[in-house]
Amino acid sequence: MRYMVALWCLVSVWGCAHPTVEPTKDEHSAIAFAQKVVTEMSTGLDKVRASMVATVMDKGEYRIFSGEFFPHDVTMKDMMNNFAGLCTQLGGSMSQSVCKAPEQDKEQAKFVVHAEDQSTKAYTKIHITVYEPVGAPSEEFLQAIRPYR
Repeated sequence: MRYMVALWCLVSVWGCAHPTVEPTKDEHSAIAFAQKVVTEMSTGLDKVRASMVATVMDKGEYRIFSGEFFPHDVTMKDMMNNFAGLCTQLGGSMSQSVCKAPEQDKEQAKFVVHAEDQSTKAYTKIHITVYEPVGAPSEEFLQAIRPYR
């Protein structure tokens, strides 16, 4: 019994990383989802660090989430699959890093996820940037995401 209590305490302190993060049924914001992904894919004190270094900037026509995390047993592919799931839920489809609206809205991008693996031999680190339009995508938003399309 003592070992079970010790194991439970260890797990509660360090937490577990989740390779799959499901969006809530009413999730409409890629930025809110990115904040959830970053914390759920981290473990232990990295959860606190990830939430502290994450930033959201309002650029008027669009918003940008920028964060980094140190995943354990989670890959870039796992992370991008989570955003593909959100994109599908929003009625779009992922094309590389862009969540596109259905064909009738050819230029409509719902959000863009740019992930960069900054790992070294000592640790795994992923930097993530999410661009999300406020309302319909503007020319300014389309210019900002051009390098990632």
